Amino acid sequence: MRALQAQFLDVDDLLREAAQGRLRGHGSIMIESSGRIGPLIELLAGAQQFPREYESISFAGAFASHVREAWATGQPFGGGFSDQAGAFPLPLINPVETSDPVWQQWLLHAENAAKNRGFPAGLVASLIGAMGEMQDNVYEHSGAAHTGLVAYAVTDHSFEFVVADRGMGVLETLRQNPDYAHLPDAGAALAEAIKTGVSRFPSASGRGQGFVQLCRSMVTDRAELRFRSGDHALMLCPTHDPLNGDQRLSHTSALAGLTISAIWRAEAL
Repeated sequence: MRALQAQFLDVDDLLREAAQGRLRGHGSIMIESSGRIGPLIELLAGAQQFPREYESISFAGAFASHVREAWATGQPFGGGFSDQAGAFPLPLINPVETSDPVWQQWLLHAENAAKNRGFPAGLVASLIGAMGEMQDNVYEHSGAAHTGLVAYAVTDHSFEFVVADRGMGVLETLRQNPDYAHLPDAGAALAEAIKTGVSRFPSASGRGQGFVQLCRSMVTDRAELRFRSGDHALMLCPTHDPLNGDQRLSHTSALAGLTISAIWRAEAL
């Protein structure tokens, strides 16, 4: 059995092989932990897109299996007293609007798990707030909120969250606004989406602040953001000014919807 670490580049290689109908031909592959949950969730989203191709993929550790089960059943995990990671599959109706107590408790636990690891309360509030903004973004823009998932993982050295959906993606979303109907591909759409006021709604509506708020809440040399939609990914790497700093746009294998991975590390890289 071949072993691979759950790195973004490796996950993309697997998706490329799956899209071409060749992944099963590589035999059994064990995905080992890389210390990140973002690549695992991208991989599991790819497995939903090409289920038969991913039949030979297995995982070390329990997190990926729990996420796969949560996504399949709609049942969250990771809200227990000692949990340090979890995932919440989004229901058809925004749990914020329904004041869903399960969502509220799950989010509170993620916040407390980070505080209990020694992360400053103000920082944690900012990160949890950003996670909530991205969750709301799924309902605003994906067109398929029931495919959404929010996940977190806390260690002594990092706080990571992922918000993913398998909806229409950033390109199709922005093209609903005539100002962005000319966008040629998902890469151009991602580059626009992180700018202030960019949305599928007219600029006069004042919408289009979510991604900007996420970036500003994580303006630090210890944060890294990844936006993946369609056949592109945009990385905002450690810098004091993510909106004008180190942006890396890359062409990837096509993955439906939008996946946002954000990590804050307790020690500067």
